[in-house]
Amino acid sequence: MSGFLQVAIGIGFIILCGGLVNWGNMYFSGRKRRDKKSEQEEDRIVKRLERVEQRLTEVQDVMIALSEKIDYMDGVGAKPWNAKKADGEKS
Repeated sequence: MSGFLQVAIGIGFIILCGGLVNWGNMYFSGRKRRDKKSEQEEDRIVKRLERVEQRLTEVQDVMIALSEKIDYMDGVGAKPWNAKKADGEKS
């Protein structure tokens, strides 16, 4: 009986080790796939943020131009470049 018990424990140990190796292979291969997906996702997010930043810069430029025009219309802002040049020639 002792020999049978040793063989059964040996077979169980081999099956356990085989399952552990199989689990390790599946875990690490899945980890590589997740890393590739996360890199692709990160690249996509970076591109999208760059587009948003570009649009915000354009909107900011428009808002600054409008603010300068409104200030000039109210008489608060500085004269435009053409008006300054004309005033310099008259003096």
